[in-house]
Amino acid sequence: MGLIIQKYGGSSVASLERIKAVADHIKSCAQQGNRLVVTISAMGSQTDELSKLAIAMSPNPPRRELDMLLTAGERISMALLSIALHDRGVDAVSLTGSQCGILTDQTHGNARITKILGDRIRSSLNENRVVIVAGFQGVSPATKEITTLGRGGSDLSAIALAATLKADKCQLFKDVENLMTADPRYVKSPKPIMHISWQSMNEMAWAGANVLHPRGAHLAQKFEIPFEIRSSFNLEKPGTIVKGTNSMEQPQVKSLAHKPAMNLLSFKIDQKNAHKIISKGIHWLWEKGESPLINQTSTDSNNNNTVLIQLIPENIVDAYRKEMANFGDEEKSSCTLSNQSEDLCCISIIGEGFQQSPEVLEKVLALLDESKLTPSHMTYKNTAITLCVAQDKMKKALNALHSGLLEV
Repeated sequence: MGLIIQKYGGSSVASLERIKAVADHIKSCAQQGNRLVVTISAMGSQTDELSKLAIAMSPNPPRRELDMLLTAGERISMALLSIALHDRGVDAVSLTGSQCGILTDQTHGNARITKILGDRIRSSLNENRVVIVAGFQGVSPATKEITTLGRGGSDLSAIALAATLKADKCQLFKDVENLMTADPRYVKSPKPIMHISWQSMNEMAWAGANVLHPRGAHLAQKFEIPFEIRSSFNLEKPGTIVKGTNSMEQPQVKSLAHKPAMNLLSFKIDQKNAHKIISKGIHWLWEKGESPLINQTSTDSNNNNTVLIQLIPENIVDAYRKEMANFGDEEKSSCTLSNQSEDLCCISIIGEGFQQSPEVLEKVLALLDESKLTPSHMTYKNTAITLCVAQDKMKKALNALHSGLLEV
């Protein structure tokens, strides 16, 4: 008997009919002799609807109360799925994150998992029950408060459970059949990706490919957890396998990912306060679910300033500027905005071996030149080349890069 962790996203359980279809699939898997732990998201867009209710009540709801509200969505779907399984003669039990012993830090809205106890899960598995776990949530042992793991956190829950329980398989059912080489909403002919390494998946997730929670991708790479991304609407069809490491030195482009509606900010910071201000900014971004790895710093020796360059999503840029400007005394801020470029799209070319060989970067620059596209910002590392273009040039840039790098 194998232990399988399955995760069903919101589209998988968006209606009672969809929940019944999932229950039929789980029953079939159980009848094959497998033990099952199922992580489930809220039904359809229920999390968004609950968020709107909170915002309608207050433009700035307390984060603790917001977590209490949002976690109700997963509790509804897990109970309904358990009821559907019982109706099919499958012994099942639904458990919240706290009942499973998913322990987190104290951060509301974007908590990090510190440990999973899992005693009730193991006990239920030993009683031949299917265990339904509410994704996206845990509990802080320090405060005894319910916490959430950030948008898409059910992926993170499933992969963390797979690591803790040493599962034989981890399957994530989503509204796509496979990973694709680019977003099909903007690129004419993206290709399915049938296999990708943990590292490339990690890069894709952080670069804006919204198929997988970025911290879930990181956790899978850290603990070497193989998993499969499969379709919610064709439950039997194989999907994309994520496992393994990159090849040796041969450069290879795997996919494109992008983040629209970005702002490029440049701050001047007094050197004596630079580390405090940068740390403050990173922590603020982390609580909003953004990666702190987009920060770059350089020192201006002529006027004792540190220059901080950051790519910030448009929807939080005003709040972030205010946060950074508040550091200093009443007369003078220690952090001042020196430049801001708006309406940008951040495109990442994901792959491997870029620093071992110049041809990928040379090809990227040639394609941009041919398309008369001038990036306003570019970073370059072994597994990703990231550049910024004007938002209204996003589709043109994505198609030019995809055609030249991936349709060969």
